[in-house]
This record gives sequence, structure tokens and C-alpha cells, in this order.
Amino acid sequence: MNVAIPAVTLRDATHQDLVALLAIEHRCFDSDRLSRRRMRFYIDAPHAELVVAEQAGTLVAYGLLLMRRGTQLTRLYSLAVLPEARGLGVAENIIKKLEDSALARGKRFMRLEVSEQNHGARRLYSRLGFQQFGVYSHYYDDNTDAIRMQKVLSQSVTTRLSTTYPWYEQTTEFTCGPASLMMALHHLDPQYTMSQQQELAIWRRATTIFMTSGHGGCHPIGLALAASDAGFTAQVWLNRPLPLFADGVRSAHKKAIIQTVETQFAQEAEALGLEVLYHDWTLEGLKKVLAEGATVVCLVSTYAFDKRKAPHWVTLTGADAHCFYLHDPDADGQPPMEFQHIPVAQEDFLRQASYGSRKVRTLLVLQRSPTRAS
Repeated sequence: MNVAIPAVTLRDATHQDLVALLAIEHRCFDSDRLSRRRMRFYIDAPHAELVVAEQAGTLVAYGLLLMRRGTQLTRLYSLAVLPEARGLGVAENIIKKLEDSALARGKRFMRLEVSEQNHGARRLYSRLGFQQFGVYSHYYDDNTDAIRMQKVLSQSVTTRLSTTYPWYEQTTEFTCGPASLMMALHHLDPQYTMSQQQELAIWRRATTIFMTSGHGGCHPIGLALAASDAGFTAQVWLNRPLPLFADGVRSAHKKAIIQTVETQFAQEAEALGLEVLYHDWTLEGLKKVLAEGATVVCLVSTYAFDKRKAPHWVTLTGADAHCFYLHDPDADGQPPMEFQHIPVAQEDFLRQASYGSRKVRTLLVLQRSPTRAS
């Protein structure tokens, strides 16, 4: 005799689901579990979508999707289905609902990590269109590796990610420039060493001494000089004449110091024959140099990410018909994969790559010098 299986329905999670959600978490996972506090937070978090599957009045599964602010990136953070509800297409339906939610928010990319030993989940994700683009060693509490996968939610474009582009996390709050430069130089030449010693040496070479508050950041010409010191060819693109950063500094003393530093950088660049191009550069020009094999370090405003309007250096890892991809060195203790190959829509990139009231747009185009030792 055939027994009818109660239908499974999907809906957004509420606080009334908290006990059932934690029960699912503890039955499905032996480690890396979400705490009660985090689960409660995600139910209300504006950057999260927490969907539950209900069968005959009982919760049998959930899926949690996180959105990356200022980008087109989402992350399938957790997916859990009780054993008695498996084989009914619940996981697939949850993922499809989360994909719809992502697209409704203008997000085109979904990423996830899955244990290398979870062969069933890996088969499911592959069947649903996710493609592997990296591995994180010893990622889980039991030291198993995590397979990194991505799906492009708009099927009109295929995005290739470089699994070999290095990522480096800045070790101070003011060394995003050196960290970004090291990533770009190491990508050009794997023999180039990325280290804290190198990071701090570049900062000393390129710093403006002061900024609006705290230690100074790095000037584009200063970073270009550091790249030149290391034996690479560097070209600076600027859409505004110097000075770049003095306008935002209230102290007359600090302003004068910054202007003096900028003048010295410009004079040294001219003496070395380092190119500083003043032009209103375009996205097409940027994509062209990337396609030709150059690496690019770009200054962006963090406003789109954290509403702070701070200048911040990132490394461009690629471009396609819709997006530019960024390595952000400022993970600040968060999972590194959230800061790698971040997709930013082209129509948003120029806005994010404009800093301050003068809308300063500047970047470095870097190439391996023909004279650099192999």
C-alpha cells in the first residue's frame, strides 16, 4: 500500500522556530554548529535570508544565505536537512528559493564551502550548477578540507576565477596598500615574497605620514615607487592633479606635511622616469590592461561596504562582461573567502573607485619588468 508523504512547504524563519532550528543543527552537524545567539541574529539580519522547510507542522530543514554589502556576492552559509526528509528534493528547493531571493536583491553570484568528504552534497551542488574554484585546507573543526564552489545565477555569462591569485590579509589597520601591492606583485612573479616584513617596508616607502585620522595610508605614486624598487614596471593612473588627500585634513600642519610628501613622490617618480598619467580613465581601458596580463591595484571608498567613506586599496583579480573582481586584504578576523574575488557590478565600480569630495580615482598598472630576474 502506498503511503502519502506530507507536502513540504518553504517559508522565512521566525523567532518561534528557534528551538526547532537548533534541534536540526544538533542532529545534522557534529561540529561547526551555529549557536543560539547567531541563529537568532540571522533571523532578523538584513543581510541574511533564513528559510525553513516545514512538513506536517514540523521543521525538517533550513538554509541560510548571507549577502555581501556593496557587491553581487552571496554565500550559502549553511544548509541542513533532517535524515527523515532527505530524498524529497528539500535541499534543492531551498537552494532555488535562496537563488530567487539573491536575484531579487540584485546578487548574481552564490558561493559555498562543502566538506571534501560530503560526497552527496558535492554531487547535489554540481548538479545544480555550482563549480569548484578552490580548496581551503583544514577548514573545519575536524581538520577536513573545504571545497569552494560558485554558481553564476544569471546564466548569460560564464565567470572564470583564478584559483592561483594570491590573497594576503593586512596585519595593521593602515597597510591595505602594501597588502594589495604584494598580492599583485606575487601574482606577476611567484618568487616575490609576501610577508609582514615586506608589508611594513612598503608602508614606510609609500606612506603619506598623516591622513584624516591615525597613521597615514599609502600614496599611489609611493606604491609605484615601491614596486619599482622591487624590480617591477609601474604606471600610475590619476584623474586629478596633486595633491590628492590633503583636502580632507583639517590640521594645517598635517596638510602641509602631506603636500610635502606628495611633492617628493612626484619629483622622485619624474627622476626615475616612472609614468604618472593624468587622465579620466575608463572601464574599457582598465579591462584592456587586465586582458593584456597586467595586474592592477585600485583605490576605493569603503562607503559601499561599511558606510565609513575611508580610502582603501584593493587588488583587481579579473573582469568579465558584467563585473570586476576584487581581493580585499582587510578581513579583520572574518572568513578569508568572503574577501576574495569579490564581484562588483561594472556600473557600480566607478562609483566605488571614487574617493572624497574631489572624486579622486587612482590605480596602479603593474607588470613584470623584462629585466627582473627569473
